[in-house]
Amino acid sequence: MKLDGRRLSKEEKAFIRRMAVQRVWDGESPSAVMDSYGLGRKTIFPWLRKAEAEGIDALAPRPHTGRRRELTPDEEQEVARWVTGADPRQYGFDFGLWTRQIVANLIAWRLGVELSVTSVGRLLHRQGVTPQKPVRRAYERDPQAIQQWLDERYPAIQARAKRDGARIFWLDEASIRSDDPLQRTWGARGQTPVVPTSGQRQSISAISALTNTGAFWYHVYTGRLTADKFIECLQDLLASQRGKLIVIMDGHPVHKAKKVRAWLAERTDRLEVELLPGYAPDLNPDEFVWHQMRHKGTSKKPLEKGESLKQRAINDLEQIKHDKPLIRSLFHAPTVRYAAA
Repeated sequence: MKLDGRRLSKEEKAFIRRMAVQRVWDGESPSAVMDSYGLGRKTIFPWLRKAEAEGIDALAPRPHTGRRRELTPDEEQEVARWVTGADPRQYGFDFGLWTRQIVANLIAWRLGVELSVTSVGRLLHRQGVTPQKPVRRAYERDPQAIQQWLDERYPAIQARAKRDGARIFWLDEASIRSDDPLQRTWGARGQTPVVPTSGQRQSISAISALTNTGAFWYHVYTGRLTADKFIECLQDLLASQRGKLIVIMDGHPVHKAKKVRAWLAERTDRLEVELLPGYAPDLNPDEFVWHQMRHKGTSKKPLEKGESLKQRAINDLEQIKHDKPLIRSLFHAPTVRYAAA
């Protein structure tokens, strides 16, 4: 029976080569040996020449070395440093996010090596670089002011709160829409899933405040945030709490409005306001309330027919209000680690 070499492993092929040569060395004719294996009669002669010149072990299988990488290990590490140390615009590209094609173009430009996008993906994976959703940071952000806030200002606020018996609240506002972008779902390849939702767009606004001991307050309203509306919200916050409050918030123009400052000046015995450094929303744990709302809100569960967005928002905020472990956990994000006060 004739053997089909394509069906044999490289170890089986090597075994046949060595057995065939050994049988010829033991006295059998090359043609008889090849006939017994079902191989061509002339197949054995290159094996015999190689075995006589280098020894029978030269017929053993050789490991596949694979395709040689186009970049050296040092060059691959350099590519990883490009991606993790800067964004493409710093290398002259118009796009601010890394793609495999941009990395391939940069490799070709700086190292003179052409790689496919698939090869670039493997290279980045070997270097521990993975695709991730970036966090937006404003150019106007002042790292020095942020560090001073963390090292000096906030510890001073903590000390003052302890001295005066005040509680520290962190406050922030957000708008909520019924047509927030939907999150991902599963579907057949090439067929975009359809999720029925209401075509009537609804929009409301909400303001919330929380402490790192688990206290939570919120207020839902319609329309723009004006000085009068903000004062109304602060009055509601004061009415819901006992004792003195220190409220930390961002520098929204309404927060610094003349009318708001005058109203606060008359209530220093109950309420003080501290402003965060500019362009640093990640310093405010209350920002994560809105992340939680979007995770559970209309992007996760679209409004049903006839459902009110305002009532949905109130229900979601009520759930957060009664989940004290969740509220306390918002103070332990990588960018926000404030000790209890």
